[in-house]
Amino acid sequence: MGVKVKSTKVYRYLPCGHAQFFDLEPDGSPGECASVHGYDRSVELTFAGDIDDMGWIVPFGELSAVKKFIEYYFDHVTVLPANDPRLDQITSEMKQPGGILGTVRILPSGVSMEMSSLFIWEWVNHYIFDITDGRCYVEGVRVYEHDRNDAMIEVDRETAIKDASKKIAAGEEILPLIDEWYWEAPKDAVARIEG
Repeated sequence: MGVKVKSTKVYRYLPCGHAQFFDLEPDGSPGECASVHGYDRSVELTFAGDIDDMGWIVPFGELSAVKKFIEYYFDHVTVLPANDPRLDQITSEMKQPGGILGTVRILPSGVSMEMSSLFIWEWVNHYIFDITDGRCYVEGVRVYEHDRNDAMIEVDRETAIKDASKKIAAGEEILPLIDEWYWEAPKDAVARIEG
C-alpha cells in the first residue's frame, strides 16, 4: 500500500434550513423532517493524490473559490430537493430578502447529508483536479448536520480522475453557482459518477 499523504479542509457554522418532503410517520402523517428545519452544517473535505515539489497536496490558499461555492449553497439559505412536489407553492415573495424562506437553493438529488456530500464532491473534485493539473483529487466529503449526525462520500482515485476528466472534456463550468438544479435520482447520480 505504501505511503499516502492527505490533507483536509473544514468549513464550519453554515446555518442552513432544509426539508425532506417524503419523511412520514408510521401512520402516514408528515414527519418532523418534512417541514423546513435547520442546523449549523459543517463540511469536511479530504484531498489525496501526489504531493508537489514542496510536499503539499492542495494549496489551501487556492480554496477561496471552494469556500464561496459551499457558502453559496449552504450558508444562510434554505435548500430543497428538485423533486419536492411543494416547490410550486413557493412564491417569489417567500424567497425575497426578509421573506419566510429567504434565499432558496434547489439541489439536484436531494438535501440529505448523503446527497449534499455527493453534490459537493462532484464539483469540488473537478476544481481540485483542475488547479493541481490532475495531481490531486477529492477523496472524501463528510457533511455534518450537527454534532450527532453526518454522512459522507468516499471516492477512489480512478473514479475521481475519470469524473473530473469527463467534466473538463465536456467544458463544464467549474464550481457552478446555480439557484435551481434539475432533478436527478440519487441512484442515477451515483451510477453516473461510477460510470
